[in-house]
Amino acid sequence: MSASQHVNSEAIAARLSERVGDKAVMWAAVLPEQQRQVMAAIAIDVPPACIVYPDTIEQLSQVMALANEQQWRVLPMGQGSKLGWGGLAEGIEVVISTARLNRVVEHAVGDFTVTVEAGVKVADLQRQLAAAGQLLAIDPAFEADATIGGVVATADTGSLRQRYGGLRDMVIGLQLVRYDGELARAGGRVVKNVAGYDLMKLMTGAYGNLGILSELTFRLYPMAGTSRTLVITGGETAIEKAVAEVRFSGLTPVAMDLTLAGLTAELLGEAADDKAVMSLVARFQGIPDGVEEQTERLKKIATTHGLTLQQLEAEQDAAFWQKMNDRIRPDTVLCKVGMRPSALPALLAQLMPGSCEAKLHSSSGLGWVQWPAKAATEADFVAVLGKVRSHAQDNGGFLSILQAPIALKQSIEVWGYTGNALKVMSDIKEKFDPHRLLSPGRFVGGL
Repeated sequence: MSASQHVNSEAIAARLSERVGDKAVMWAAVLPEQQRQVMAAIAIDVPPACIVYPDTIEQLSQVMALANEQQWRVLPMGQGSKLGWGGLAEGIEVVISTARLNRVVEHAVGDFTVTVEAGVKVADLQRQLAAAGQLLAIDPAFEADATIGGVVATADTGSLRQRYGGLRDMVIGLQLVRYDGELARAGGRVVKNVAGYDLMKLMTGAYGNLGILSELTFRLYPMAGTSRTLVITGGETAIEKAVAEVRFSGLTPVAMDLTLAGLTAELLGEAADDKAVMSLVARFQGIPDGVEEQTERLKKIATTHGLTLQQLEAEQDAAFWQKMNDRIRPDTVLCKVGMRPSALPALLAQLMPGSCEAKLHSSSGLGWVQWPAKAATEADFVAVLGKVRSHAQDNGGFLSILQAPIALKQSIEVWGYTGNALKVMSDIKEKFDPHRLLSPGRFVGGL
């Protein structure tokens, strides 16, 4: 860091101290892992002055008001587990963390709603809800460290969206801190209150580009009494036919994912079948009789199409899905894909077993594909990404690079957006953040 940058950092810290006390950690004192997370989100190799950790929403508001007065460019974060996802921010001077805003404001057990501050960890919240027999129906990446604000900002729902929908369907109220430090609210704390519904959708998946989420209210669901998973494995054509039949069968799995057969074999601790190409993994939850009836129907579908299957009972079920979720690692090239569900088997068939991993949600057509970080250094890797992106776009979808080495993100368009809404998005950005202080350059189209 140059002398001028050092002076600027000291001045920024001094102004913050005047406004909110000793809440800023100077960059040199930030832990190395936290530094890595922040720098993975920044376009130029110049670190911010500090990370600020407000203890209250009032302090968060004061910090953002000061940033607006001083025209500091701000990068919002929670614990930082997904901070490197998406585009690269430009010229960040201050990072604002909501990690200390970690209180459960209200858990209305009878109404099946919960209101929490944005810095609450997902894993901590799920443990508290489980004591009341309830859950927030998401299974995001890095669940042990991910914060509620972070998963909403990145719209990271996971496999459970098969049954419960995305985060946009679960957020029934929110509070955010605007660019000028003012607080804004939408929705409420009861499921029937739909005021501000569009604003809540807007903030879900906005990557901190329009405001800093400070408090959120969610609808909850009862925990299931019985859980069972079927792993169905075979060739592309047979799997494609089975998935199509399941889609029109009336079966209601809570999760139904497509993945490469080698990955499921590894997760089950078995040797891979050289003849198997891909797997359909379906999870059913509910009362015992209902789970039994649905799994038997799926078994018949698998048998009809000549597929092999394995049934996982309760003691294997939870562990299998946790291992599947843990496959996402912070040191990989991770891409989010979306396309017509019917095109998912063909995508899996294009991927090279052993060189990458994938988990695709067979109902929504969304999912992730992941390569080892070293793949980004290979000469033909951009062409590989281009092939997968072309398949997605040819089938009405997209490929977005979530995490990757900075050099790769600078060499290829991260979001892969080909729609016609950039003007609308730019106008929204202008209204919510007229001075481009919030995560500048990180979102679609460099917004």
